[in-house]
Amino acid sequence: MSKCLVLFVEGDTEVEFYKRVIANARDKRPDRRFDTSIECRNVNGVGGFKNIALRKFVKEIKPKYDEDCVFTVVLCSDTDVFELSQKPPVKWDEVRKDMIQNGASKVITVKAKHSIEDWFLYDADGIVSFLRLKKGTKITGSTGYDKLMRLYKMANKVYYKGMKSNGMVEKLDIDKISELVKEQIAPLYKVLGVTI
Repeated sequence: MSKCLVLFVEGDTEVEFYKRVIANARDKRPDRRFDTSIECRNVNGVGGFKNIALRKFVKEIKPKYDEDCVFTVVLCSDTDVFELSQKPPVKWDEVRKDMIQNGASKVITVKAKHSIEDWFLYDADGIVSFLRLKKGTKITGSTGYDKLMRLYKMANKVYYKGMKSNGMVEKLDIDKISELVKEQIAPLYKVLGVTI
């Protein structure tokens, strides 16, 4: 019986980041390998969890695997759009129910508190180094996204939320970040067979 782990994420930056997390988890396993196929798909923003994720799961991912394949779906999102909203953009229970009705055996969520950019900033030194800014550069801004935009601006670059990071994610210290966001990211490591 084959197994498949499917991650749905909000943007290309997240695809890059979660691929690094998966590689990090693989390195922590005694045999340094998984007995599971892994797919990581971008749903283009939080609204994509409502229908894009399900469509990709049913039309693109499931057909690639045997009928008896066991699917675990991981929904990776930021929490910021849910914190201030009277009417949340996504009803997670409905997404979970739809996935299970369409063949997922398990659905878990990984929620980046506020935003994935807040996670990135736990390795501010790595970002400052990547941007070739002076060590100890003061980081200002109201949100993780705002702080990252300002850092990029200091380096005469532009940070686009959800777009490929052009190398920044590769420079991040995944161990350091995972340790500092352990409660939020542990469900993903657990499903990968690793305890952090």
